[in-house]
Amino acid sequence: MIVQFAWRYFAGKKSTQAIQIISWVSVAAMAVGTAALIVVLSVFNGFESTIKNLYSDYYPDMKVSATKGKNFEINKTILSQIQSIQGVEQISLSLEENVLLSSDENQAVVTLKGIDQNYDSVTHFLKTIQYGNLQLDSIQEMPSIVLGMGVSNKLGVSEESHFPVNAYAFKKNAQFSIDPTQIYNSRELVISALFVMPEIDNDFAFTSLQTVQHLAELEERYSSIEIKLSKNANTGEIQKNITDLVAPLQLKVANRFEQNKTLFFILKSERWAVYAILSMMLLIASFNIIGSLSMLVIEKEKDIAILKTLGMQNSTIKKIFLATGVLISLIGAVIGSILAWIICLIQIQFGIVKLGDNTSFVVENYPVKLSVIDFFLVMLTVVVIAMIASWIPAVKASKKKIELNVR
Repeated sequence: MIVQFAWRYFAGKKSTQAIQIISWVSVAAMAVGTAALIVVLSVFNGFESTIKNLYSDYYPDMKVSATKGKNFEINKTILSQIQSIQGVEQISLSLEENVLLSSDENQAVVTLKGIDQNYDSVTHFLKTIQYGNLQLDSIQEMPSIVLGMGVSNKLGVSEESHFPVNAYAFKKNAQFSIDPTQIYNSRELVISALFVMPEIDNDFAFTSLQTVQHLAELEERYSSIEIKLSKNANTGEIQKNITDLVAPLQLKVANRFEQNKTLFFILKSERWAVYAILSMMLLIASFNIIGSLSMLVIEKEKDIAILKTLGMQNSTIKKIFLATGVLISLIGAVIGSILAWIICLIQIQFGIVKLGDNTSFVVENYPVKLSVIDFFLVMLTVVVIAMIASWIPAVKASKKKIELNVR
């Protein structure tokens, strides 16, 4: 009954055309606000998905590292136990060490990361290589090295350079000496490839695990165990099982979110900040509903009086006008949702809105990813805002003392 009254009050003929116009203006305002909110949230979903995909090429699903110090030892039994945990698909050992790379007069301090043959299976590192080929054969007289594009620019070299780069690392327990060659180890490395990855290609270079272990005098030591999980693995349970194995060795386990806490916190914070701002815009748009319902209350004074005479309670009258306000908002929200869905599909299919003319962007067009949760969230937001906006006119309608003039 309440819905029927609400629909009649919204769609029925009014004595004043202005009331009908304001009602449809309210619908249009909520439709535009809803569409804007869904589109913006979908763009944030797109950026978040893009960034996660980019970082998945470097950051593994799970990572074991030392709680104290930079590296650790681990026996093969523990590694076998980790590999045998259900949901663990592949593991890779790596060692990071700060070194000085030199080519002619150019120098750069970088993090040289030694990786094993399983590394690409864990992180899909090969996808980031833009020039050359990944080679990890440490048996060669001159091992290969993969430079980040930023490091390559600093050194003024590329995979086509005919001369190797020199890597220098301080010896462990080195004593003071007049001869500087006595306090550091050096190794010539040939450039086999260049990789491009935001955030790290200015500071990182990759070579074989054995090469870094030998250069840094850290035989059988590692900086991390990087783990790839199967597609539908229970991340929480696997993390707990691995923690139980490695915690006695003063090692910690971090999932992908914990490896990038700052990044994901910023992404979520920006998303909710934009959601709050656009929700305020919806709240402002709902002022039209207040005006529309206030005029509707005046329009329906006689109807309200008749309903009260027939015994309708004030609470029911209040619910009728609340339902009318929610109905106006929901019609606008449905129209806005359909509009947003069409806009997002067009952007996904044709990429009409570009990020810019600069080709240095990772993606050319604004990334968009539709989420059913966003649609439900926006609908819920619209209903709440509509109820807030409709409350005052509905209360006034229920409490207004109206008497029928019988002549």
